[in-house]
Amino acid sequence: MSDDQGILLFLGAGVVVLALIAVIGITSGRRKKKAGVASWSVTVDWIGDQPLLSSSDALLNDAWQWKQFQERYPIGSPVDSIRVGDETRTLHISRVSQGLRAGWPLAKAGFTAYFEEYEMSEFPVAFTVKADRGVVEVRLDHAGLTAVDASGTRVFSGPWSTLLFSNGPDLILTNDTGMIHVTLGQGGNDALEELVVKYGTLKQMHF
Repeated sequence: MSDDQGILLFLGAGVVVLALIAVIGITSGRRKKKAGVASWSVTVDWIGDQPLLSSSDALLNDAWQWKQFQERYPIGSPVDSIRVGDETRTLHISRVSQGLRAGWPLAKAGFTAYFEEYEMSEFPVAFTVKADRGVVEVRLDHAGLTAVDASGTRVFSGPWSTLLFSNGPDLILTNDTGMIHVTLGQGGNDALEELVVKYGTLKQMHF
């Protein structure tokens, strides 16, 4: 083999190596980009006559997906083309929240965005419940949540800002004053759960 042929082969091999590096880099970049895509989609859902934006399921404790939801729907931002009755309206984000959607071993969470035009419009409201510690009713108002027994004595209470919940097989409510467990699946308790998810803060305590 002549020196010229050797040089050409060496240069050809170098070109092949560079091409492989470029392909690997592009593939790696695409994988990273794909990994950074939000795994959820959003639909308009309802609590009674109140519209909201509800995500499909996401993995519990996936901080990146939760951050993406918060960034897509920042507080105060407008959302166009929300159908309310016979009108199409522009509504404004007032808050976002997380709630549990599925159980062990692949616990899932859902994200929800709510609208300022309906903020606190649900209150005051009370729910008859089956719960521990003798609680028979849970009352909600602008200030927070209060649970009472059959005599009307307050068993558990606190402002929304300190209320932690976990909505798994039952609804666990806790703050620095104590904890109660509310049985889900009772008439009206779906609305109670939805409002706790809206105004409380998720703390996973089931799985």
